[in-house]
Amino acid sequence: MKSIVFTLACALSLTTLYAAPHTAPAPIKPPVYRADSIDLNQYVGKYKFEGLPFEFVTIAVKDGQLTIDTGSEAGAMTPIKNTLDAFDAAGRATLTFKRDDTRKVTGVTLDAQGRSFEGKKEN
Repeated sequence: MKSIVFTLACALSLTTLYAAPHTAPAPIKPPVYRADSIDLNQYVGKYKFEGLPFEFVTIAVKDGQLTIDTGSEAGAMTPIKNTLDAFDAAGRATLTFKRDDTRKVTGVTLDAQGRSFEGKKEN
């Protein structure tokens, strides 16, 4: 009788042990930089677009904040939390800057009203 109880106890404990959910290690996330810890000047420049009511967007730094100017409208941009190289333009558009292999900013994707537009940085 003791051996049956012991065998049942062992089987029950092993079943409980292996039935526990498996937890995978957390994925490695790329570093996220706070806007005040990066050089905003790397985004400054003139970006050429096609298919928009304006041909160029000018990105500048004013009073420590990134700004956007389309020629007809201008305003401040705020960094999007936990997203690298992405900024919100007063809730009207999201701008995500693109980099080359050397980490130099070469362009920007402007997302507005469900559409995306690619802009190339002019040198």
